[in-house]
Amino acid sequence: MRTIMDERYAPKPCQLLDWYLPDEDGFDTIIWFHGGGMESGDRKAGAALAQQAVSAGYAFVSVEYSMYPTARYPEFIADAAQSVRHVQKRLPELNASGRMIITGQSAGAYLTMMLCMNPAWFGNYGVDTDGILAYVSDSAQQTVHYHVLRERGLDTRLERLDDAAPLYYACMNRLEKPLLIIYYENDFPCRPEQNILMHKSLKRFQPDAVVESVMLPGGHCAGSSRVDENGEFPYMRELLKFVKKL
Repeated sequence: MRTIMDERYAPKPCQLLDWYLPDEDGFDTIIWFHGGGMESGDRKAGAALAQQAVSAGYAFVSVEYSMYPTARYPEFIADAAQSVRHVQKRLPELNASGRMIITGQSAGAYLTMMLCMNPAWFGNYGVDTDGILAYVSDSAQQTVHYHVLRERGLDTRLERLDDAAPLYYACMNRLEKPLLIIYYENDFPCRPEQNILMHKSLKRFQPDAVVESVMLPGGHCAGSSRVDENGEFPYMRELLKFVKKL
């Protein structure tokens, strides 16, 4: 495995990413946004997931982005879009296939879903969406993120739908790429229901959309936080199974 650490994708101090690359050329690339409620966590948390991805022949890019208390909505979404553009520009130099899988854990899954459901973000930064193979969401909040609610001075338990919520776009924007929605049996309150609703809403308004969902055992993001009895992350296993069908 080859690595490129602390690569800058934009000028802010936090706008860094790490590459984990297979030895062979022609690989697809997984872009991963870490969790932590948009206020904690960092890209180094992706190192163990990267091992499983690279072993399967994929590159893995772990992205840092703006967070609270200094960030404000929607800076972190803009960072995510900019990181995808940077990765896309770098792929030819690295002899990659050019195909990208965009994914994230918890807060990073919220970023993933906002990019997926409102691809205007990519237009703002010149991303060629033809290069996106799929999206995989690992326990996303599909309503307005609780930290965005806090920023607005609202109760963080509220279920709000507006343009800061991925679910808001389910009946408006066409789902252009395949989407896998992962959630957990003992997830945060209302999180399983939100993800089930996103899946059902997409199929209701877009019956031809390629969207699947899977419930994994355990608590919030258990499948991307710890390995199973086989030494694998269940989240990564589901991701790889999904994209291999495409």
